[in-house]
Formats: sequence, structure tokens, C-alpha cells
Amino acid sequence: MILVEEAKLIQEDRLLWKRMREGDREALAALFRRHYARLYDYGLKLSHQEELVKDGIQEVFAYIWEKRERIAKADSVRAYLLISLRRHLLKALAQQQQRQTSQQQFELEQAQDAFSPEELLIVQEQEESERQALTKALQEIPPRLREALYLKTYDGLAYREIAAIMNVSPQVARNYVSEAFHRLRLVFPT
Repeated sequence: MILVEEAKLIQEDRLLWKRMREGDREALAALFRRHYARLYDYGLKLSHQEELVKDGIQEVFAYIWEKRERIAKADSVRAYLLISLRRHLLKALAQQQQRQTSQQQFELEQAQDAFSPEELLIVQEQEESERQALTKALQEIPPRLREALYLKTYDGLAYREIAAIMNVSPQVARNYVSEAFHRLRLVFPT
């Protein structure tokens, strides 16, 4: 039954793709509505930046519309869209990283000109001290809270995904992350 439904969806996608390539804006809109949620979830796995993902999806569909006459027939519209979004996001992230590296280099050069070597050493020691304090604070958080915090912050998972991994409800996963942040704020008040 699932395979029949999947085959039907694939066939509908192909028809919408064909209509879109022929200039049907409604077909493009239908493809956007059908695939937005899946693209958004996938994009967040790659980037963790909601606005970058949303903009990326818009840009992929704008590009497809702009190049519709030259775009090939797609056997799997879903795969085509996921691959297009992946390429777009990886390119955007690389550009973002390059800008950040240039900015950090500039800031480092400015800092070296503005501070004496002794002052820079003091700043580095303070940063190391804060890093060690954070590591210690994380070790004092109960393992379940630490795991939920890690899955949320480092893996960028949604609460429902964390819940599935930890075998708890999404609300419990949300509570774990919230409590972990609360305990860290007690150690590092803003």
C-alpha cells in the first residue's frame, strides 16, 4: 500500500515538473508546497541556520523557475530538489566561512596592533579559563540532560528527533534541554 502511494506521489511530481518546465506557475507553487517541509528539515541538518535554509529554498525554486526551459526531466523531483538545496547551502556556508575567516584575520591583526603581547597573553589565559570552567560545568550536568543538550546544540536536532533518540516524549526532551541551559546559566550568568 505504501509503495503504491509513493509511486503515485512520484508520478504526480513528474507531472507537476513537466508542467512547471512548460511555464505553469501553479505547478511550481504546488511543488514548493509539497516539498518545503522536507527541504526545510534537511536544510537544518546541514546548516542549523533557519534563515539561511529558508532563503536557500526560495533561491533554489527561483533558479528552477528561471532556468525551467533548460532543466532536464527529473526522474525523482524530490531527489533533484534535495540535491539542489544541498549544493546551494554548501556553497553559501563556504562563502560564509570565507567571510568569517577574513573578518577574524582582520580582527586579529587589529588586536595585535592595539594590545601589547602581555595583554594578548592575559586575554588568551582568560579564554582558556572560561573554556575549562565550561567543560567542568558540562561534566556536572546529569548525563541525560547533557545528552539532550548535545543533540540540540551540536547536532541541531529538533525536539521530536531528540525524543526519538532518547526514548522520551518531545516535551521531556525540551525540558531536558531547558534545564541544561538553566544550569549552565547559573555557572555563567550573562
